[in-house]
Amino acid sequence: MNQAEPPIPLRPATPGPLLPWLALPLVLGALTATAGRIPPWWFWCAGAPLGLAAALLAARWPLAARGMLGLAAFLAGLALAGPPAPPSEPGARLADCTGIATSVAWRGHNQGFVLEQDGGGRLFVRAPALPGVEEGDRVRVRGRWEHGVRGPELQAVALERLERREDGPRGWAWRALARLDEHRELAESLLLGRGNPPEKPLFRRSGLLHLLAVSGAHLAIAAALGAWLLRSAGVAWLWRQLALAALICGYCWLTGGGPATQRALAMGLAVVAYDLLARWPHPLGPVSLAAAVLVAADPSVAADLGFQLSLLAVLGLATLGRELMAVRLRWLPLEPWPLDRPSWRVLLWGARTASDGLCLGLAATLAIVPLLAWHFPAWSPWSPLTTLVASPPTTVALWLGLPLLVLAGVWVDGPWEGLYRLLEWSLDLLVATVRWAAELPGASLPAALPPWWALLLWPLLFVPGRRGWSLARLALAAILVATCLAW
Repeated sequence: MNQAEPPIPLRPATPGPLLPWLALPLVLGALTATAGRIPPWWFWCAGAPLGLAAALLAARWPLAARGMLGLAAFLAGLALAGPPAPPSEPGARLADCTGIATSVAWRGHNQGFVLEQDGGGRLFVRAPALPGVEEGDRVRVRGRWEHGVRGPELQAVALERLERREDGPRGWAWRALARLDEHRELAESLLLGRGNPPEKPLFRRSGLLHLLAVSGAHLAIAAALGAWLLRSAGVAWLWRQLALAALICGYCWLTGGGPATQRALAMGLAVVAYDLLARWPHPLGPVSLAAAVLVAADPSVAADLGFQLSLLAVLGLATLGRELMAVRLRWLPLEPWPLDRPSWRVLLWGARTASDGLCLGLAATLAIVPLLAWHFPAWSPWSPLTTLVASPPTTVALWLGLPLLVLAGVWVDGPWEGLYRLLEWSLDLLVATVRWAAELPGASLPAALPPWWALLLWPLLFVPGRRGWSLARLALAAILVATCLAW
C-alpha cells in the first residue's frame, strides 16, 4: 500500500519586501537629524545590534524583524550626518558664495535671484543691478548672510559674473531656446527647469506649479519619446535599454540635477536594472531603492521640499493609485470586444486613460496634502482634474521641445522654424489650459493642517494591503478628503 505523500509545508506570508522598511525610516532619520543629530557611535551601539537581531529573527518572526530593521535604519539616518554641528552665531555674517543662478525674481535698481551654491543648498541673493544676471549664469557674490523671510538670504555688496549661460557646458540648449518669442521663459522653465516665467502665478493658483519643476513626469515623458524613436529605428532591446539609461542621465544633467530629478533618475536606472536582470520589480522597490541611495549619499537631501513632495507623490501612486486603478478595472473594465470599430476602440482607450489618470492624480494629491498644508498657505482641490487636462499639451511641448534642443543645438541656423512654431502653439495651449484651471471656483483654497486624528489615519491610505482592503480604503479616503475640505 502506497503511503500518502506528506503535505508540503506552506511558507508563512511575509509583510512585504525589505526595501521600504529600510528606505523610509532612513529618510525619516536623516530628516530628523536636521533638527538634532547624534554621533555615529550611537548607531554602532544600538542600530547595529538591532540589524543583527533582525537578520536572526527574519525567518521566524518576519514582522518583528522588519520593525527592528526599520528602527536600525532610522538610527542610521540620524547618524549619517555625523556629530552635532556647533551652534552658529546669531545675526548676520560675511559670506563669499559661488554657484548658478536658477531663478531671477526681479530686476531694476537692484536684482534678486536664487543661487544654487556649488557645495549644495540654495539662498536668495539681493545684488546690485549690474552686471545683469540671467538664469543659468555662473556668478560669485560677496556680502552679508542672514536669515530672512525667504530663508537664507545674502545682501551682496559685490557681484561678479564668472560665466554666461551661453558660454557654459549647457550653452547650446540656451542658444536653441533663444529663438522663441512670447513663451521663451516658459519653455526654459519647462524644458531646462530654470527660470521665473511670467505665467508662474497662474500655475501656482491652478495647482499646476509641479509642471514647471522637472521631476519624474518629465523624465518619463522624455524616456517614452526616446523608447519610441529607438524602437522605430530598429535598435535591439539591450542597446535600447542602455540608450534609455544614458538618455535620462543626460536629461538629468541638462536640468541641473535637483533632488527631485535625482530621485526620478535613480528610479529610472533601477527600473532599467530590473529589466536587464529579467526581474519584475515590486511597486515600492524602485522608489525605496532611489530614496535610500540618495539619502545615504547626501543626508541633506531629505530636508529638500522638492524631494519630499516627489517621494510622497510616488508613494501615493505606487500604493493607493494602483489600488484605485485595480478597482476601476474590476468595476468598469472599458475593454473593447474583438469586432468593435476602431473609433469605438479609440473612445474606450481615451476613457481608460482619463479614468486611470484621475485615479493616479487623486492618489498623488492625497499623499502630499499634509505637506502642502504645512509649507504653503493654499492648495488646489482641483489638482487631479487640472493635471489630467494639462498633461496632453505638456507632453506635446516636451516631445517637440526636447528634439528641438538637440537639433538646434547641433545646427543653430538650421531649418527648424516649423518646429519652433509648433512648440509656440503647444505652449499657447498649455497657458490657455492653466488660465482656465486658475479661474475655476475654489481653484485655490486656504490651507491648514488637518486635525490630529486625520493625520494619524493618513498613512493608512498608502500601506499596501490585500484586495479586500479596497472598499475600506476608498471610504477612508472619502472621509479624509471631506475633512480636509471642511477644515
